[in-house]
Amino acid sequence: MSFWSENYSFIKDVYDTRVCKMVEWMDHVEMAITKVMATKVYTSAEFKRERDNFLSLIKDMEKADTKKWLDEVKETLFRDRAGDERKDEYTRLEAVIEKHQNLIPRVSETQVKSEVFWKCYEYGDDLIQIFEFIDDQRAKSVRDVIIGDTEATEELMDKHGSIMRIMENKRKTVEEFIVKGEKLMEDPKSPKFLGNPC
Repeated sequence: MSFWSENYSFIKDVYDTRVCKMVEWMDHVEMAITKVMATKVYTSAEFKRERDNFLSLIKDMEKADTKKWLDEVKETLFRDRAGDERKDEYTRLEAVIEKHQNLIPRVSETQVKSEVFWKCYEYGDDLIQIFEFIDDQRAKSVRDVIIGDTEATEELMDKHGSIMRIMENKRKTVEEFIVKGEKLMEDPKSPKFLGNPC
């Protein structure tokens, strides 16, 4: 009796576990793709978490060692088995390998799109800071003030002049930021939410 015959049950269990783990891993990758490509608008922190999860799952996308091991063990394990059992196992592993092969292009596309999406989420974070700055400056400049003397009026005019200088100094940054947003929107891979602000 050979080693493979004597240990058939144990080796078959290990083989089945590895096949199941590969299928489970592919299911997780597909779920991660769905979350990264979702039409839901995430916060940047939420998107980063989903993207990081996706990237960690696909580190060893090719799974060359696993596929080679599964194929070698399948050949050895089922070589002397009945025709139907051997045929069923060949079909099963072939389906797993085919699913994996079909997953690779989706993963590549998702990697590219997730990079663009991430730039858009970072842009959104920066946009919030600019809006907060503008709102703060506007709030400082529109306060209702009852002025009773010329000294108070001059002081208020100085404050408004200061706010105008601050806004003027920030103008170039805001204009550059607008151009950056327009370039992001031109990318065909950019998410729909970027072109449709709330």
